[in-house]
Amino acid sequence: MRFYYGGNNKKAYQNLVNKATFHSLCHYLYQHEAATLRDLKKEISNRDLEKTIEIAIKLRLLERVDRRYYLRFPIFSQKMVTDLEKEETFQEALEILKKEDSQNLFAELNYFNRLLQTTYFYAVHEEIQLADISELKNDEITLISCQLQGDYTTLPYYFTALREDNTITEEFALYDVLGDVDQDYALNQFSYIIQRIHRGKKVRPSIFSQALLITKILSVDTEGVWQLRTPLLKHYEDNSINLAGDTLKWRLLFTKFLEWKGNDSLQYILLKD
Repeated sequence: MRFYYGGNNKKAYQNLVNKATFHSLCHYLYQHEAATLRDLKKEISNRDLEKTIEIAIKLRLLERVDRRYYLRFPIFSQKMVTDLEKEETFQEALEILKKEDSQNLFAELNYFNRLLQTTYFYAVHEEIQLADISELKNDEITLISCQLQGDYTTLPYYFTALREDNTITEEFALYDVLGDVDQDYALNQFSYIIQRIHRGKKVRPSIFSQALLITKILSVDTEGVWQLRTPLLKHYEDNSINLAGDTLKWRLLFTKFLEWKGNDSLQYILLKD
């Protein structure tokens, strides 16, 4: 079971999801609705079971009625996801996404990113893969990326992982280059390098230009000429897809779009005047 969450309670959700006891609790209650505390204790021997239950109730992810426990968040199966894909509005949205240019795609990604700032919590079965989105920005530049797998191959995902995921280590190519560099300083360097290359000027090799190469934002040819590989925008259009403000549907939408493109990730750069 994989959990997706966001909004004002994101940190609390994350702390709970990181508990093995919460995973065991959800798996059991998904298969045995209306279990009692005695039932749960027979199956889950973790010492923090009762504390985990109380936290989940406080976050409204679990409810206790007549001494029996119920999950309060949706868990999506493959059939449920397939049914969503077949909806006419979903298919129409996917066709629009396939036809749109970089400016429109950035707008859709930006809307999706704002949607993920709302409060939500749901789970899907492990075999279901869904797209996620991450953003890195300051007053000069915005880097936004959509990705299927959490292997930190884009800069927004990498810095999100530095903040939120303690499992990121030297085994990741970006960590080997950037380490735990300060995000604001790094973003200023990325902005400087991207703008120089956009203007046709040279840049000095550095850990930041190397990171831009690794993430395929930049490329360098055999003659040493640097080029931008990622679409660079000065503005973007308004969101044009009429799809319910449902984070699952939008994750699924970009999942199907990335599958159609045959890519694991999608990224754009917005430079502010």
